[in-house]
Amino acid sequence: MVKIVCKNQSGDQITFGWFDPLWVSSIDGLGTDYDVYTSKNSGQDGENYNGSDAKLRNIVITLDVKKADYQVQRNRLYSFFQPRAPGVFYYYEGDESRKITYYVEKVEPGGDDNDQVRTLTVSLICPDPKFYALDDQLTQLAVWQGCIRFPLRITDPFVVTKKVNTLIGNVHNPSAVPMGLTVTFRASGTVVNPSLYDVNRHELMQINMTMHAGDVIVITTGDGRKRVKLISGGVTTNINNKMLYPPKWLQACQGDNLYRYNAESGIDSLSVTIKSTQAYWGA
Repeated sequence: MVKIVCKNQSGDQITFGWFDPLWVSSIDGLGTDYDVYTSKNSGQDGENYNGSDAKLRNIVITLDVKKADYQVQRNRLYSFFQPRAPGVFYYYEGDESRKITYYVEKVEPGGDDNDQVRTLTVSLICPDPKFYALDDQLTQLAVWQGCIRFPLRITDPFVVTKKVNTLIGNVHNPSAVPMGLTVTFRASGTVVNPSLYDVNRHELMQINMTMHAGDVIVITTGDGRKRVKLISGGVTTNINNKMLYPPKWLQACQGDNLYRYNAESGIDSLSVTIKSTQAYWGA
């Protein structure tokens, strides 16, 4: 069974499907749509392939609404879909579920189609055409593990936590769509120039700065979301200029992706996690 859920900027949700009161008559824009660029020389048979890219996604939902309930449902959609604010479109089919961020293009009432129902059309624009899994994948390269167990026994020395170093972690991507990463560096002491190295592709992503105890650096590498933020003393600062030049925005390609973290000094005071979200070209 297919179900569609839209969530707006306020966190409210509305559900569409093959059921009342908002019966899906048709839905377009869930597949793939690419622009292919070619060039042609004089006298050439055919053309040369220059490249291709995915277009923005336009999801158009046509709904059948019973005439007796039409005005209520029309005004409900007008109130729910607001301009200039992002929402999230969720698509459920069988055991698969995916999501995509949208902006509202229009809500269009239809005419008198028959004696029983009238139509409403909802058009959503998705600047990022990729669908994403609902849950994130978390890879921990170095974390602090609690050592307190109950019943409590006091020993000398009394160890509250210990650091577990993995150094190298694997981010698996079963899809052909590269996954952007959210890399988080946390310092429990002084750390100089923390970095993450792509073992497979020999690329280094390094932040040229000194971290102090309590500092957090968050790097996001997804398309349209490439940025570096420092959180220190409760204040968030953009530090894109601190990335080693030329910048390498590491992403997880299809298959296994091995990453190793490092620092010029203070590596024992550095904890690293990598968050990724599976991406798809279609629903």
